[in-house]
Amino acid sequence: MLPYQNKRRSERIKAKIRINCKGQGIFFSDFTRDIGLHGIGIEAVTLIENGTIVELYFSLPDETEPIVAKGKVIWSDIKRSESGEDNMNVVLGIEFQEIAEVHTNRLFSFIDNNVVKE
Repeated sequence: MLPYQNKRRSERIKAKIRINCKGQGIFFSDFTRDIGLHGIGIEAVTLIENGTIVELYFSLPDETEPIVAKGKVIWSDIKRSESGEDNMNVVLGIEFQEIAEVHTNRLFSFIDNNVVKE
């Protein structure tokens, strides 16, 4: 078995932010688990097929103007609850496909200000 290889183009930081997703007959509101310049991880209750294009709406902490982006579900997985309960959690990896430069700049500032420096 080959070792895990991180294919991300940029660093992600852990962040729990309310996010709304819609697209192709689906709509849900859940929380992010991590965020980077090129994508976002979401803890969801809805399993979405890989390749699905979704519209994302979220506001960074201490900001009111939402970030709007289109993204593509790159991977999805079902994980057992960390609390040990029988319920399952869906985790989605979404790569940004379209995001305005002004929103990318805001993300960069947020990530830079919140990354743990060694």
